[in-house]
Amino acid sequence: MNTNDCVPYKRKPLYLLLTIPMILLYVLIAFLLWQIHIGFFIIYISMFVFVALSMSYVCMYWRCPYIGKFAPCVGGFCLPSSQIARLFKNAKRSEARYKLFLTLAYVNFFAIILFPMPFLYLYNSVYLLVYIGIVVVYASVFTLFICPVCGTRHVCPGGQTAVKIRKNFGS
Repeated sequence: MNTNDCVPYKRKPLYLLLTIPMILLYVLIAFLLWQIHIGFFIIYISMFVFVALSMSYVCMYWRCPYIGKFAPCVGGFCLPSSQIARLFKNAKRSEARYKLFLTLAYVNFFAIILFPMPFLYLYNSVYLLVYIGIVVVYASVFTLFICPVCGTRHVCPGGQTAVKIRKNFGS
């Protein structure tokens, strides 16, 4: 992994332009879940915590060049991970622990996306369709424009996919 061409992350304005609206969407969903039941709100918020904590170990394992700096993570879920990863700087790297934390991160990552869907459907099916549209557009644009220049693109599944897509289309 060549870290010289990616730190600091060069597409930070584009990342923020894409991600800040997503964070606002998470806040709106959290507010909706709070109104429905505090338990659903707590479950939803805890998923963000699990992603951040799990990805912090993954960052350390990948030797992410963004540890302690701005990190262009998908959805803004793990923005704090690069800071938390500094706590793991002296931790022994373990492939078994890495696989566990990576699995926890991805399970919670997808749960953040999927968990609100039934509530949105019950609240208003149009909101569900809009939500799905926003998520699909965000994921597509992120994969095409953010991932290909990330410092972990060679080890991150999203980055590897982005590189393959760009290679297939000759970019």
